[in-house]
Amino acid sequence: MNRVMSIPETHKDLKGWAYCPICTHTVETAVVQAGRKMLVKPGQKCPRCNSSLEAASVIRSEQAA
Repeated sequence: MNRVMSIPETHKDLKGWAYCPICTHTVETAVVQAGRKMLVKPGQKCPRCNSSLEAASVIRSEQAA
């Protein structure tokens, strides 16, 4: 069974960097904040290898303090 995490629409997209597990590169992508965690926005694809970034881990995000 596939689990799909529903993210509320009230959050705005932030610019961030995620580690692609397929091509092993750090790529720029849209991230959202879910509580204390930063997650890659669902539906994003890696610009290098065109794989899904749903399983990618967020390395850095640009957010104002």
